[in-house]
Amino acid sequence: MTYNLGAVGFGHWFNRLYAGLKKSNEFRIAKVVGVSEIGSKIAKLREIGLSEDDYYRVSDGVLPERFYDDLDIVHISDPNEYHAEQTIDSLKHGKFTVTEKTWGVNKEEFDKVAGFIVENGLEQKAYLHLHYLHKQLTLDLESMLQRYTEMYGRITKASATLFETYSDEDARRSGWLFSGKSGGLFMDTGIHLFEIIIAGAKADKTELKEVGLFAVREEYGTENATGVEAGIGISGRFFKDGATGSIRIAKGAPAESRSARFYFESGAYLDLSYLHSDIEYNSDKRGMWKLYDKGELVESGEPKGPDNSEIFVDQIIDLCKGNRAGLTLKEINLLFDPQWRYQEMVDGLSIETSVEDVGSFLSRGVNLE
Repeated sequence: MTYNLGAVGFGHWFNRLYAGLKKSNEFRIAKVVGVSEIGSKIAKLREIGLSEDDYYRVSDGVLPERFYDDLDIVHISDPNEYHAEQTIDSLKHGKFTVTEKTWGVNKEEFDKVAGFIVENGLEQKAYLHLHYLHKQLTLDLESMLQRYTEMYGRITKASATLFETYSDEDARRSGWLFSGKSGGLFMDTGIHLFEIIIAGAKADKTELKEVGLFAVREEYGTENATGVEAGIGISGRFFKDGATGSIRIAKGAPAESRSARFYFESGAYLDLSYLHSDIEYNSDKRGMWKLYDKGELVESGEPKGPDNSEIFVDQIIDLCKGNRAGLTLKEINLLFDPQWRYQEMVDGLSIETSVEDVGSFLSRGVNLE
């Protein structure tokens, strides 16, 4: 069977989805929703086998009724501010619904969607897509920690960094990408580091303790944070009592960094180096891990296997076939609890703009302090 998919959003995250979909013969991109004039999208539509009639332009996030005709599944990846209503609307139309990143930009919206899903028994129709869950390093982390905590003791500290360099696309989207109406940078990027710590390292709780905000790149403006540093408490079977963590995210940094470090009681530590998804989609590379003890490299490796988009598509197939796919609501709430605490903590918090403060923040992130 071939499933007809309607894509709400025709940019960054559609490209991530399409990387896996084009390798599958079980899906057909049937319709696309976007905010731009059709003229700028014709070439891309034709590239995926669609015509002008298959494109729906909306400016307020409200999806037209005819969009749902003949669709089996809807993929939502437009600005986060529309996700809550679009997810509920799609589910009301009986569609399998995949929502990228978040169901809502705040706890009220998020809980509204979750409540609708539970009240209507739609747990097997709704899927929340968080792509670091499907990175091979994240998938392998539990087995690595099982082995290394037996050898070197439990984790005393975790440090995770996700820095991205300047891009014209982010500059174009900066008006909404970093703003509270879309959940801000902590939701857009920081959620991925919690995926590593919670889903990968099996933390059963992360508690936000302190937060610092930074303006990293002038072109992105200073009204909203483009860098965030958060201190957290962590508990879980691999973590020592009182374990702590540092989360650092930034857009417009001088250099890319996608990495995490887990410090063990003995002083040894495990480093994970993640890759940009575009590199994974065009190679067999899936990142690298390195174990250090007493300052010396002890072991290292490069995981193999399908990329995160291929795994994502396999899970969508499972969803459409009526099988359990994706996270449970309990797991989702565990991942998003720090988001709601962050929103409480940053209300009224000033953004650091000095070159010295920003530079120090970036240095701590690169060095996984």
